[in-house]
Amino acid sequence: MGYWLELRAWLLRDPAKLIRYLVLFICSIIVIVQLYECFSKLSDPPISTHSYYNVNQTIEMPAVTICREPPYREEVLSELSRGYCPHPKFATCWMDYPFGEISFEDFFNNATFSQEETFYSYGLNGERSNVAIDSSVHFYMGRCYTVRPLMDMKRVSKSVGYSLTLEHNIVTSVSDVDLASGAGWHIFLHDKRENFTEINMKGSGRVEYVFAAINEQIEIKLQSQYFSNVETHKDTCSRKEGYSDLKCGEICIWQDLSDESDCSGPWMHDMNYEPCNDSDSMRNLIKNYKAVYESGDDYECNCMSPCESRIFTTYIQSRKTFYQPEPRTLLYIYYTTKLISMIEERPSYDTTQFIADVGGSLGFLLGLSVLGIIGILEHLTLFFCGDCIRRLQLKNEEKNRSKSPEDGESQTSVETLDINDVYTVEKAKLGKY
Repeated sequence: MGYWLELRAWLLRDPAKLIRYLVLFICSIIVIVQLYECFSKLSDPPISTHSYYNVNQTIEMPAVTICREPPYREEVLSELSRGYCPHPKFATCWMDYPFGEISFEDFFNNATFSQEETFYSYGLNGERSNVAIDSSVHFYMGRCYTVRPLMDMKRVSKSVGYSLTLEHNIVTSVSDVDLASGAGWHIFLHDKRENFTEINMKGSGRVEYVFAAINEQIEIKLQSQYFSNVETHKDTCSRKEGYSDLKCGEICIWQDLSDESDCSGPWMHDMNYEPCNDSDSMRNLIKNYKAVYESGDDYECNCMSPCESRIFTTYIQSRKTFYQPEPRTLLYIYYTTKLISMIEERPSYDTTQFIADVGGSLGFLLGLSVLGIIGILEHLTLFFCGDCIRRLQLKNEEKNRSKSPEDGESQTSVETLDINDVYTVEKAKLGKY
């Protein structure tokens, strides 16, 4: 009871001081909250998106991946597998397959088509030397060829773009294979830094697809969009040269399927598993692979997206019959403008804004300025370090006194008086607050 009476008497003794303390306490809490928000925004700044158009002096061509339909030679598959085999996805291909006698590499290499059987002519800006072609083997798509540009284009027109003449070898099949798109070519246009993958290309959102039938002449106009993302603590991205998130996703899927089946397929490169060596294991692997391939859901893999990417948009300018006695297809792929849509992410909070926010909070709520902060630091230094300063000064005075007694006495008295006065005044000032 006595404690509360003393507290009440202290509060009533100086109500103005109590109000000052309460206001200072509330303002200090608000400042602490605002400072926490400022530090949070500085460590993880909000991202703003800027969109604009840019006219480049040079323009980058996409990579073009071409896959044949149907992808395999049915007669070769049936001969090597010793049974009816229009496509490796069918179980009949593996029922009597001579495991251990014919390697999977021979099986897929002999049953697919070479580059000479695929391209009748090709070029960029009219020259073959301006492109590089590499091949990759896939389970559903067979052997695909990716044409990559070796130079950026300084002009835009049909004559300086891609010109590709594809040659098809039509073989009359006695089987009724379900080929929904018919005979022709699957055309995929994507960033030249990306590798073609038959699974992830479908859902990546960064690939354009066109189907070209036999004896067609198609003109494809291109438009380009450039995306630049900012890496944050929550959303990481990769700036590594040559990194492909699509390839990363494909390897992730291969690894999970190999773990589940305890073996790998010939299209799964660089897996630490032996190839499937019997009909049951191969059919089980193909069944699991088919489930992933036909699934419309995204496969969960910890693959970072690239920080910089390009998306190519295609417009069919012309599509008409290509009158040739041979089963060929002619493709023109080109730009008609150097105008590129640029979409960039930028941090919308930096050090300058942080300093402005901190200064505004301290100045508005606490009435502090740079000079005020300097004064507070001086008072605190004298309050906490005054005794140390006095002891150091006394030592110096004793040394000076031993050297010059008369001058030392007068100087000591003056300096001691000064520091005592300053210390007393500063302590009194702090006592008021």
